[in-house]
Amino acid sequence: MKEWQVSVQNDSFDKAGITKDYQEAVCEYIWNGFEAGATKVEVRQTGAPMQQSPTIQIVDNGKGIEFERLEETFGAFLSSTKDSSSIRIKSQQNKGKGRFSYICLSHEAKWSTIYEQEGSLKKYEITTSSHNKNKFSTSDIADVTEGTNTGTTVEIPIAESKVFGQLLYTDMQQKLLQEFSWFLYLHQSQDFSIEYLGTTLDYKQYINTELSVDCTKEIEEKSFRIDLIVWRKNIDNSSKIYFLSKDGKVCHAMNTGFNKNTVDFFHNVFVTSDYITPQNVIHLNNDNPAQLTMGESKDEQKRIFGQLKKEIQTLISDVLKKFLIQRADKELADMEERGSLPDFPDDEYSQLRKKDFQTVTRELYCVEPKIFHRLKIEQEKSLLGFMNLLLASSERENLLTIVEHVVNLTSEQRNTFADILQRTKLQYIVDAIAIVDKRCAIVEELKKIVFDLAKFANERDHIQKIVEQHFWLFGEQYHLLTADKTLATSLAEFEALTSTETEVKKSKSANSEKGLNQRADIFLYTQRTQEDSSNERLVVELKAPSVSLSLDVYNQVERYAYTIRKEPRFNGTNRFWRFYAVCSTVEDDVKTKYANFKQYGKNGLVNVIDDRFEIYALSWDDIFQSFEARHSILFDKLELDYTQALDILDVDRDAAPSRGVVDEMSNKITELNPN
Repeated sequence: MKEWQVSVQNDSFDKAGITKDYQEAVCEYIWNGFEAGATKVEVRQTGAPMQQSPTIQIVDNGKGIEFERLEETFGAFLSSTKDSSSIRIKSQQNKGKGRFSYICLSHEAKWSTIYEQEGSLKKYEITTSSHNKNKFSTSDIADVTEGTNTGTTVEIPIAESKVFGQLLYTDMQQKLLQEFSWFLYLHQSQDFSIEYLGTTLDYKQYINTELSVDCTKEIEEKSFRIDLIVWRKNIDNSSKIYFLSKDGKVCHAMNTGFNKNTVDFFHNVFVTSDYITPQNVIHLNNDNPAQLTMGESKDEQKRIFGQLKKEIQTLISDVLKKFLIQRADKELADMEERGSLPDFPDDEYSQLRKKDFQTVTRELYCVEPKIFHRLKIEQEKSLLGFMNLLLASSERENLLTIVEHVVNLTSEQRNTFADILQRTKLQYIVDAIAIVDKRCAIVEELKKIVFDLAKFANERDHIQKIVEQHFWLFGEQYHLLTADKTLATSLAEFEALTSTETEVKKSKSANSEKGLNQRADIFLYTQRTQEDSSNERLVVELKAPSVSLSLDVYNQVERYAYTIRKEPRFNGTNRFWRFYAVCSTVEDDVKTKYANFKQYGKNGLVNVIDDRFEIYALSWDDIFQSFEARHSILFDKLELDYTQALDILDVDRDAAPSRGVVDEMSNKITELNPN
């Protein structure tokens, strides 16, 4: 046993800034392990509160503490040799006081260390006490048996249960992640690890590894490894660049200039190179690297570091763009959840407008997030609603002017946003044309089925299946409710869809069971209520192409109308019903009814009941002409020839007409997404 003297008086310890935080103290010892060359540090617990005094052990596989150098390590307070190679960011210059951190945890601590001396392993123990901080003692040196590795174990008895409670993993996890995530990430290829009370610390919990990047840049034959870390949460000293020498010493730190607090872009950059030294990093403060010239060595250093800063700024800028895209998607989802986004109907063209609006909003957020920062709900709704009105009008480009009145845009931001407005407008037009083109192809193929291949087509397997997927044939305002369901089922589903009650009561109808059990081919409804509070439903009866629209078919549809009309829940004055019978041809007995309702000016109208129930007898040619009329402006303005739609269905045109050909065409039309 030998006693040693620390070259400092007791009262100097109290002035040295030794931590008083329990968690910080444990982190100090973990750092000491890594600074001693360890690749793994393990924190263990022995004993348990309420049974025996627990002890915290910090075990590392580092180089150990050389006995021959104790006077310049343990014996020299505030002058640790580790100062020259400190890798810790938060406390770069602990200067030998970190080992005294035990004072806030306990009155004493013991180090058991194994080190190598001239090819053999030696071991001994160091003990110290807070009662006499300027002294420590060591045991005799002993030889170590073969197979044991170097390393150090620090044992700190914990007398107070409240202290031990703060050192449990559940309480320490956040501190450990914030303190060591960056270090473990940078050394992931070397399998550095921290195991705390049986749990291995996972840096991915604190680091966004998807956005974090590393690269190597060569500048005038000098190599620099650049690691950009994006944090999931904020940490102390974020938004800084740390310049490290090859041995890991932090030689210089500076701000990145990308501290986007409005979007929580928390990040750090670590630059490692054998070119970086404490002497030459002073040139990193140069503000005008582009003006530097060749010549003396210091000018060369300024030029290299100037180019290095540019590379770092470019890397951060690229990652920030990716970050903002992800963040913008989340912000849009949050806006939608808050009910701030404008409402768009479900038809394809309205959904195109929605896509255009979301694209512009997303990219505007990426250009300048401050526009949407800390808006109240009503402000957010007003801003987004106003943007939607401008985007849908001829004043689209004026949105840029309005944005500039809200925030100051740089010339680069202004050009970017102007390009976005033009690009998204063009994309909107292209998407709209693509939808029309697909619809034209569907219509042309459906014409072939109902006119040219009529004898091979039937209602259930072909016509019904196609219309279920492409009910836009009857108008953009409609949405599909049911297909091939009884009137009772369709009405019940519609009532459930529109009811605000938690439990929908079924109608007590005077209708016969037979009437409500009639099956309607297609039941459509309008999602939006009209200005006069009216809303509309459309019931469609389809027949095989070979079946003509006779009085029997008409009477079938008329029964639908009268059955629904007798339902108290569905015959209010604000409910408007249309009933379509659609066949390839309309027989003369039915056509005679057109004249009775000619004054209404509605094609195919054959009956009006109470001005709220209308019945139509239509041929497929009527349906196709209506489609062409609704799209005539596009056909005229864009000079589209709807009869020459792309053959996107890839159907064999040379095959002989057959049921198989109709099956193939129907399947491909059904599967084709018009969007």
